Amino acid sequence: MESTFSSPAEATLYREAGSPGLLTPLTDLEEVYELERVVGFVREHGCQRVALQFPDQLLGDAGAVAARLEEITGSKMFILGDTAYGSCCVDVLGAEQAGVQALVHFGPACLSPPARPLPVIFVLGQRPVTLELCAKTFEALNPDPLAPVVLLSEPACAHALDTGQSHDESVRAGRLRARRHYLVERAKDARVVGLLVGTLGVARYQEALAHLQNLTQAAGKRSYVLSLGRPTPAKLANFPEVDVFVLLACPLGTLAPQPSGSFFRPVLAPCELEAACNPAWPPPGLAPHLIHYADLLPGSPFHVPLPPPDSELWDTPDVSLITGNLRPTPAWKSSNVPECSALTPRPQLELAESSPAALFLSSRSWQGLEPHLGQTPVIGAVSGRRGIAIAYEDEGSS
Repeated sequence: MESTFSSPAEATLYREAGSPGLLTPLTDLEEVYELERVVGFVREHGCQRVALQFPDQLLGDAGAVAARLEEITGSKMFILGDTAYGSCCVDVLGAEQAGVQALVHFGPACLSPPARPLPVIFVLGQRPVTLELCAKTFEALNPDPLAPVVLLSEPACAHALDTGQSHDESVRAGRLRARRHYLVERAKDARVVGLLVGTLGVARYQEALAHLQNLTQAAGKRSYVLSLGRPTPAKLANFPEVDVFVLLACPLGTLAPQPSGSFFRPVLAPCELEAACNPAWPPPGLAPHLIHYADLLPGSPFHVPLPPPDSELWDTPDVSLITGNLRPTPAWKSSNVPECSALTPRPQLELAESSPAALFLSSRSWQGLEPHLGQTPVIGAVSGRRGIAIAYEDEGSS
């Protein structure tokens, strides 16, 4: 449990900063980072202040690349690292804080359009590839030259059109489909949904967030919007009342693999929430699996509007494949059912607000510090503990 949701105090105190990655030889910088194309981009736009965005694994080369570009162009370069969200997205907020006129994005990129207009160039890089080794491996794993083969490539190796290794992904694809069906069932059973804002720089994210809120409301669920930066198990464990989380991010962020069992609650993609809350969505096997939230919005050929309130789709019986119980219809649908006109006596009822979070808090054995107003004697202030939370002064080195 400790390794999943927190780290030992000693490891935090004595750990060293991670290595930024292997440094590229200075003689290979121009080829690996396509500096000639970057220089042409800077001169074409006449930029005097340019932001250079690097992922964590390429920060070791950031200083050398910035110095070389400043020497050639005469422009001021600003290095952007440690982005608040995925490094594959353009860090528009960081660029605005630096007051730059353009941005150069190095490394893997989702190529999503930025939320604000800003000249951007993507440099995927060109890493050396041993074609002879790739050819031998490909022939060993694919002896039939007539068999259809899907060839995938790393962005930095796309210039060679080979990955250097081959894998049979049929088993993994089947597991992914089964997991998606399971996540849809968990979303249907959920009462509280946490909407994780995983990007602030990709276009139409606000429209997509409003769409997800409408979905949960139509399905009779309570939703909360959370902006936590990069989601981690420790962050999401602070919200135990949330049944499932939905990550609103770019396509690469949505497809990022999540360690099995590391998160306290499941983390879904927007498409999976759409399948759970929209009764007009096609059934499994016929519905497309969309990785970009923009495909769910109006104007997209995949957009499926919610059925009207009087549609029979809202009354279709649905049984949970996890609990085996019959799922109730949305609360707003039950309140619109016509009642008998005969007068019947009703018991006296009290009006109470239905809040899943409040119900969850009332079920906990510890609900926080109780004030006990007027019952606690007044005493003078005393000196408390000193230090940081993971190692107070009176705790010693242990």
